[in-house]
Amino acid sequence: MKKRFLSVLACILAAVLCVGIFGETTTFAKGKTDASTVTGKVMKLTKKSKATNEEMIRGYNRFSIKTLRETLANEEDGKNVMISPASLMFALDMAAAGAKGKTYSQMAALIRKGATKRDLVTFAKDYRKTLEDSGLIDIANSIWINENNLRGNNVQINEAYLNLLRKHFKAAAASREFSDTVKDEINAWISEKTKGMIPKTLDKLDDNTIMLIINAMAFEGKWKNEYKEYQINEDGKFTNYAGEIETAKMLSSEEDYYFETENEKGFMKMYEGDKYAFMAILPLDKEISINDYVKGLPDDAFNKFYNSMYYTDVDTLTPAFTFDYSTNMNNMLQSLGMTKAFNKNAEFFSMLDPKCDTTDLALYIGSVIQKTHIELDEKGTKAAAVTVIDMKCEATAIAPEREKKEVILNRPFAFAIVDMETGTLVFEGIVNTVK
Repeated sequence: MKKRFLSVLACILAAVLCVGIFGETTTFAKGKTDASTVTGKVMKLTKKSKATNEEMIRGYNRFSIKTLRETLANEEDGKNVMISPASLMFALDMAAAGAKGKTYSQMAALIRKGATKRDLVTFAKDYRKTLEDSGLIDIANSIWINENNLRGNNVQINEAYLNLLRKHFKAAAASREFSDTVKDEINAWISEKTKGMIPKTLDKLDDNTIMLIINAMAFEGKWKNEYKEYQINEDGKFTNYAGEIETAKMLSSEEDYYFETENEKGFMKMYEGDKYAFMAILPLDKEISINDYVKGLPDDAFNKFYNSMYYTDVDTLTPAFTFDYSTNMNNMLQSLGMTKAFNKNAEFFSMLDPKCDTTDLALYIGSVIQKTHIELDEKGTKAAAVTVIDMKCEATAIAPEREKKEVILNRPFAFAIVDMETGTLVFEGIVNTVK
């Protein structure tokens, strides 16, 4: 029994929170593109691994709990929330591949403190293969480079960095002069890769953006045991966060996987192929809000749920539901310790050609945006996620060298005390003598 659970250990939370990672390398319709062929120098992963795959999985599961917990810390009760820790992690991995120093170490520590780039890349490749082998997830990565920003700052993207993303992440790269037309092109690409579930992600493109790092995915799983007509109640009742009764389509079934601890109980319902499962978790305390419950979960909560799982008959009742969610993850990531990546002294210059003069430049993460969509009904589940990392590059404000001046008050002078907010004189006068 445990052996069977281990086969889905790395995937359960991703299935619950909108699973999926990476995707096929894509060529774009117009402009300069980079597709599957890797040519030229690839950035070397020189440091040896410091973490085993099991350690990376445990770290990822802790990361998953922490990201949901911290996301809810900034949300009000009553709002549906769904994030994809998988999409977020792999988008961050692509950015981390171009980071150094404290910027990199903070990003790696989100999964495992001290993890090397080889650790992140190896885990990304293995985990991606695990997810894709199911045939239920469509995955895609892309890098969109702003030619206007490159010219304005007189820099070029490091080809070795792009080749690393092509080789290890199957990411496609497109170079464009950012405009409303390009914004529409990017949104159309995301819509295609999420099977139309996320039709619009970007409202505008910023001149200071040097590149967008995007991970998009779509999950479509049919239930292994589809709900029959007699198991569907169109006029079921669901009590919402405010204690109000709502009419809902309720789905009843008998499942096989059950867990219970001192604070919660739950079940898993398998998708076709037994690769993924929907996991439901219900607090035993009926008075606690689900937001407060999740915010109180320990980092190792998933492992605790898993260890209490056993095979038995469990009657279940699940509402059908559909919703979209969107969030800026900057504050959440900074609360988890990833602070330097958002500062103008971030160390992302490995993304740029080493021949470029970066003395007066700042290259940093401007925002990490994620959008998700989910539909659950009697036939199965459709879910999608997109994570967009907006990399900013701009000139830093360097004070010009000042010409020396002097003012020596050794003779009568005038003075004033000025209100700088209003630009008005509060006191004024002259000094003719100091006696």
